[in-house]
Amino acid sequence: MDSVNEMLYFNMKDWLKQCNAVNLAKQYPISRPFYHAVTDEYLKSGYRIMIVGQEAADYGLYTSKWSDEEIQQFNINYTSTQLGYKKVCKYNHSPFWNIFRRFKTVGIEPSWNNIDKFHQVGETQKTIPLTEEIEKIVDASYGYDHKSLLIREIEITRPSVILFVIGPYYHKALSYTFDVDDEKIQVYKPSNNSICNKLPSSLIQIDTPVFWTYHPAYLNRIHSMELVIKTVNIETKT
Repeated sequence: MDSVNEMLYFNMKDWLKQCNAVNLAKQYPISRPFYHAVTDEYLKSGYRIMIVGQEAADYGLYTSKWSDEEIQQFNINYTSTQLGYKKVCKYNHSPFWNIFRRFKTVGIEPSWNNIDKFHQVGETQKTIPLTEEIEKIVDASYGYDHKSLLIREIEITRPSVILFVIGPYYHKALSYTFDVDDEKIQVYKPSNNSICNKLPSSLIQIDTPVFWTYHPAYLNRIHSMELVIKTVNIETKT
């Protein structure tokens, strides 16, 4: 593992202890955790974007034998495949990966992340979003410096810009992640009149530009994907 992915890996391992994931998995049907990782191309790029989705799908129950190292390597391989650097995973034509590739074509190297590192696993192995009760535990700040896992990942990977493609319904996860009152976060929810909104640095207490928009599937339906890419591209390169 390169040093950045190694830092991400051990950062995640520490977080799993902090949120007591083993005990959490006894209470709720949560999945294996999503391990953030970046490609070599991301590390070499002058313009970087962290694209943050809702949660990774189909990761299986927490009790499965899929190892942490394998999960992180899968994420590297999957991202590399979607960007054309490798051909080791299935090529994904979904709107999420379409917007991912579009940022690469405008000269911004993307990394794949998710706001919720777990999802709930339904009886038929269906991916189900976390409840607010779980999000309050796993998205919270921790440690002596009182930062959430995602904030720590941002500090390690140093993106030029961050784009949350999570839609308006994940506002609670955002409020816990940035340790901001939910009502203040909701002011910046995307809407049909305001597709892609920038969160003020004074509110979220980080200097990196942060945008919040709809899930790419919805952006695709309302023909607004290019608008989001243009908005973020201008911010990144000014």
